[in-house]
Amino acid sequence: MALFLATLVICPLAALNPWPFTNWELFSRLRTDQQTGWEAVAVDGSGHGRAYPIASVPPGYRDFGSIMAGFSERPSVEQDKICVAWLRGAIEQFGSGTRLLRIYHLKWLLSDRQGSRAAPPHRTLAWICSAKGARETG
Repeated sequence: MALFLATLVICPLAALNPWPFTNWELFSRLRTDQQTGWEAVAVDGSGHGRAYPIASVPPGYRDFGSIMAGFSERPSVEQDKICVAWLRGAIEQFGSGTRLLRIYHLKWLLSDRQGSRAAPPHRTLAWICSAKGARETG
């Protein structure tokens, strides 16, 4: 029993996440009203955009939010490779008319409501991915 209680105390203090205590992080972090996220939009040659759900495509593209959180700190060569891979995936999904991806940073307040629904997030264009690579817009 003492070992169990010690583990309950030591794991969060030492930032350890071993099984069966892996869900500790679900409840140990402060949640705030302000939320952020990322959105990708595939754009065709005429400028029309379509939501591109990068997070739901094959496993090689997953973790979009985590990648974008540190994207600006990555070397430009790496940013370009990532962008070209994402664009290639959008072309496979939407066709050869897809020319670029717009990556938007989203911000919203959980308490901001429109009736019974959440208000739409504030979108800021952060990056453009083209066949040439990544370009920061902000």
